Amino acid sequence: MNRKTFVILSIFLLAALTAGIFFLRENRPEPPIPATPAEKPVASVNGQVITVKTFQTKFTKFATRLHLPWKENTAAAKELKMSFLNKLIETELLLQEARMRNLTVTDDELNREINLLKEDYPKDTLDAALVQIGMKLDEWKSDRREKLLIDKVIEKEVDSVIHVSDDDVKAYYDSHKKDFKVPLMVKARQIVVATEAEAKSLRSRLLRGGNFAKIAEQFSLSPDAKQGGELGVFARGQMPEEFDKVVFRYRVGTISRVVHSPYGFHVFQVEDRIPPHTRSLKDATGEIRKNIFQSRQESFFHDWMDALKKGAKITIYPDNLQQGPQ
Repeated sequence: MNRKTFVILSIFLLAALTAGIFFLRENRPEPPIPATPAEKPVASVNGQVITVKTFQTKFTKFATRLHLPWKENTAAAKELKMSFLNKLIETELLLQEARMRNLTVTDDELNREINLLKEDYPKDTLDAALVQIGMKLDEWKSDRREKLLIDKVIEKEVDSVIHVSDDDVKAYYDSHKKDFKVPLMVKARQIVVATEAEAKSLRSRLLRGGNFAKIAEQFSLSPDAKQGGELGVFARGQMPEEFDKVVFRYRVGTISRVVHSPYGFHVFQVEDRIPPHTRSLKDATGEIRKNIFQSRQESFFHDWMDALKKGAKITIYPDNLQQGPQ
């Protein structure tokens, strides 16, 4: 059985399995008539109701977090709300699948995830960031737990059946060689100061044998001063034009003339020049394998989600979707 046939058969069997499972769920009694407009359903997923209040709360936080410029009761707003509701429905389906397969997220797993995410925030700023989008820490933790649970079910049902062979990688490389061409690149350091006189004085010290990295760390005003003025490796067009006009002209080890830019007065040192070349298959393999995997993952996930939706009992109440909780 070839790979394509296996994937198609897997999807078919999954669709049949989920259809049978959800057929049993359809016998659940309908939810009682809500007492208030906020409790009205915007959707029902296998008997699990998404209320107006739940939808509006999540949608408002979503719009606030992304700073979405939209107005209520417009065609764009209706389309955006329907798209967001579809995501909530998909999330509910995934959570139901995870629970059906007895998947769980332990407190240790959740704490590891939270500690990793906290590293992206300076000390004591996470709570402030959550306040800005109207979310409490416990709500955020609950969302993270749900995300980890969804990641587990996707890994089990999608990622585990995707395989990228060495032949796949080689075929991709051969058909995309132009994507692996690398232009001339340089590795450089800089010192940035406020006046031309200071820049010339520091340049003189460098020409007399001063250590560029140490002088940059001591005198440079640029954020990269802490790294000795390290700019890293870059090609033409990745830095301001004033930089390119200088650093791509000099040999390795050369101290540049003083260069004026909107940021101040610069002195550069070129540390390395990397000639134009094409990356080897060995060098590009990891990137290629990741690209192929992500492409197949997206395609297979869509097929799998379509199968889940077809096997589920989903009801949408569009009239309720456009009203706010009361």
